[in-house]
Amino acid sequence: MRFFILTILTLATTTLFGQTIQKCDDSILLSTSEKIGKLNQKEITDFLLTFGQECRNNVEYSEWSNELLFSLLDKQTNLTVKTIEKEEKRIEMEEIFDDLSSPIHDMINVKNVISKIEKVKIKKELKDKIIERLKTADGKTN
Repeated sequence: MRFFILTILTLATTTLFGQTIQKCDDSILLSTSEKIGKLNQKEITDFLLTFGQECRNNVEYSEWSNELLFSLLDKQTNLTVKTIEKEEKRIEMEEIFDDLSSPIHDMINVKNVISKIEKVKIKKELKDKIIERLKTADGKTN
């Protein structure tokens, strides 16, 4: 009987809340890249949930997710930053911050991204942390 109840609860949870997002999930990166500029909050959340310490040795994932993160911050600044704030407890913030400090491509206009983020209304402490990491990135790209 307990097994039956556990199974029903698991199925109901999966149905209500969707699939569990896996760390380093390339399929989410693909769907993010295909819709960049037109993503909704759930899709951005799913993307952010793929970041994890276990992805550091996955070069393909790391480079692609880094590029997409900067692209999202450039093209969908407001929604991306507000999603980071909303999901701060669920996403691996240190991994996001680490990526923000180290852009893979030097073609990214970090100053432009910083200026866009400065206009978004979120908690000052979080905004300061994001901007601090981006200033580090800007120093690396110049």
